[in-house]
Amino acid sequence: MKKTKQIVALLLAAAMLLTGCGKTETSSGGNTPAISGSSENIGNNEENNPELSGNGSDDEPEDTPQASETPEPTAGVITPEQGYNDAEREVSIVGLKEYKKIKTDKYTDAASKGKKFLVLFLKIRNRTNEKVYFNVNYLTAEIDGKEIENTVLFNEPEGYPTVFSNIAPDSYYGGFIVWEIPKDWKKIKITYAGWRDSHGLTLNSTLTKKDLKEPEKYSIYTYGQNSSGI
Repeated sequence: MKKTKQIVALLLAAAMLLTGCGKTETSSGGNTPAISGSSENIGNNEENNPELSGNGSDDEPEDTPQASETPEPTAGVITPEQGYNDAEREVSIVGLKEYKKIKTDKYTDAASKGKKFLVLFLKIRNRTNEKVYFNVNYLTAEIDGKEIENTVLFNEPEGYPTVFSNIAPDSYYGGFIVWEIPKDWKKIKITYAGWRDSHGLTLNSTLTKKDLKEPEKYSIYTYGQNSSGI
């Protein structure tokens, strides 16, 4: 009877050992699929999203935005002997004349005491297919180092209209600019920057009394009319 009890006790102990080993294996086996599943998910994400794998930026570089083109600056020089000429425009001096008084039947323009009117006559060709405006706001002048403003006249010297106007496409236009200056002036520097922002072009001219000359005869057949009909 005693031996029988010992055998039962041994069987119970063995059963308990077997039960403990089964729990350990089950626990270990249960964790393994979880780790394996996580690895598979990472692999799938790399395939679906190249950014996670680090290959996307190398294989398909992003387009960088192009910088806007800035016109290359050009400083054109105009003299009575030679004007400025390019594919879109032509500008030349056709006369430079002093006046103490400009008088017609309707109006009289008289310079102040000790001063004269200095009138510059220009011929401009617009080679584009759009009208171009010669803008007074972009013109500056210096007389013997002192900045001066252009003057407004009632009359049109030598029949020329003012140059500050629309110039029709593919046409010539003649016009004048006038300043009231001291009688004993020596040098005038003129700058026109109306094409600087669009084409990088600034036109410059330096004139003295040696450059005074009678303007070309104005003719509507030579110069045409501007697009405003003046």
